[in-house]
Amino acid sequence: MKVYDALSNAAILIASRRQAARSTGLEEEEKLWSYILALSNFVHVTGQVYRFEDTLTGTTPTEHPHISERLSAHKGTFARPAVELLLKVLDETPEPEHKQHVLVLIALLNFIADTGQLDDVEDFFINQSDHAPVAIAHFNSHEEAEAWLKSIAKPPSPALILIGDEYHQFWYMREDNTRGMYRDYAIEPALEALAARGIPPQTPSFATRAEAEAWLMSHPANPYTFVAIAGEHYFAVHHRRLKRHSLRHVASALKAWEERKRTIEVETAMESAAPSDGASE
Repeated sequence: MKVYDALSNAAILIASRRQAARSTGLEEEEKLWSYILALSNFVHVTGQVYRFEDTLTGTTPTEHPHISERLSAHKGTFARPAVELLLKVLDETPEPEHKQHVLVLIALLNFIADTGQLDDVEDFFINQSDHAPVAIAHFNSHEEAEAWLKSIAKPPSPALILIGDEYHQFWYMREDNTRGMYRDYAIEPALEALAARGIPPQTPSFATRAEAEAWLMSHPANPYTFVAIAGEHYFAVHHRRLKRHSLRHVASALKAWEERKRTIEVETAMESAAPSDGASE
């Protein structure tokens, strides 16, 4: 089974179990299922899907799976209760197909533990509202990003990167070694919503971008804030993983976002109007 199919099927199991816990008032169990879902989201946004697939390939399926020693030693809030819940569900589940989905989730938790990322995942889960969309790398230009894209043998995928101040989605299919990237409007919806509420009148003001960046280093956005540079408003985005801020000119970014939304509307309308295969002429 391909890794994307395995994770998709496991996500369906998570949704079902989380809904069942919610409907019966089991709040702690519902939270654990949300945490387990965050594991899958984490490997996706950090470009580790193929790394996880490699661990699945090297694992022999068994109804009594190996559990990472790091899970029992971890002092966080969710990892140990989560694996205990998964083992309980594994024992109680009669259907072989559903057992396989649970085994994938146990393998996922082992992978996170064995690669030393349990604290990162817990922070990702607890503080999701305080995180901007995760970018794994920053490049000053498209040329730098393209050079990296071509040079790295096994690039992380899928993953967001920053080129200058703009998000781009990077993708790689190792089955045929194809790769590419495209502009991604990851923060524009948040910018649009916050700007619609009104930019605060007491926005921090700076003469230059360098001054704004120096101030943001000691006053990090959580994860967004507005600043003024040379009389123009900018949207500051804190990229915690990269230890930097991007700065988007508000008026220009909103204009580009409106143009992008109009393009999507036109494309959607054209797809809806196109005759389906086999339609009579």
